[in-house]
Amino acid sequence: MLKRLKNSLLQAIVESTRDGVVVVDAGREGMPVVFVNPAFEQISGYTAGELAAGGLSRLQGDDRRQRAVNEMRDAVASGRPCEVLLRNYRKNGELFWNQLRLVPVEDGGELAWWVGIARDVGDIRDLQDRLKNQRKALENARNESPEDRLTGLKSRVFFDNLLNREWAICQREQRSVTMFLFDLDFFDIYNETFGRKAGDSCLRMVARAIRGSFRRGGDVVARYEGQRFGCFASGMEAGPAVIFAGEICKRVRDLSIHHPRSPGGRYVTASCGVATMIPDHGADLNELLFACDAALSRAKAAGGNSASE
Repeated sequence: MLKRLKNSLLQAIVESTRDGVVVVDAGREGMPVVFVNPAFEQISGYTAGELAAGGLSRLQGDDRRQRAVNEMRDAVASGRPCEVLLRNYRKNGELFWNQLRLVPVEDGGELAWWVGIARDVGDIRDLQDRLKNQRKALENARNESPEDRLTGLKSRVFFDNLLNREWAICQREQRSVTMFLFDLDFFDIYNETFGRKAGDSCLRMVARAIRGSFRRGGDVVARYEGQRFGCFASGMEAGPAVIFAGEICKRVRDLSIHHPRSPGGRYVTASCGVATMIPDHGADLNELLFACDAALSRAKAAGGNSASE
């Protein structure tokens, strides 16, 4: 009876959640859809029966040459979870951005199902509004100071301006652009322990360590927000970029800034999310930013003091 109660409770939770949930059978050819919750039907515009008959690839329509689609294929082939941002299309043809998390589920030690958790993060109008706001921010950048007063790094608005330009150049020349997003671990606890003045001093020391690591003329380092530092560089490959970011995290740890209440150790540490893309003609800069932020979340979830892509 307890097992039936647990199953009933789980089904109620899945069917009532606002996020879309879809399950495919990993053991059958073509991995057919075996379950879709009401939220997924509402997000996609397709019924469970239509998705079971036509498969999930119909959500990409003719727009299947996306970096995210290749990432999903690689993850499925290797049996590992992944998180991507997809351009999907509803049944009526309307574009929406789908933040999709894929998780493999085993049964008896063998891969049995793939569970997808989908979230609609914006339709065409939302995307247009974001682009409009982005253009407005670039216009305001002309009147903004190019430097952050506390750290001496580039300001966020100036950084966004330069990143947009670099994105356009890499898009035209088909070169890679790599985004790094560093975040100090448990920095709120550090401020509570030592106060704002010590926190500012800590930020300045970390800023110097990160800036000193990016030595090429085209590299840009900025105070992204609060205790976060954003950096970008072109012409780097994904693997070396993650290794490079890990080395910078080690340099921050080696500053030996005392942090006695940190759950992660005795000193201030940093986590880093890394994302590398060669932007195709239809790619949007938000894809790179989302991928970088998601990578940072994975580094944080792993305990911090590390880099993730």
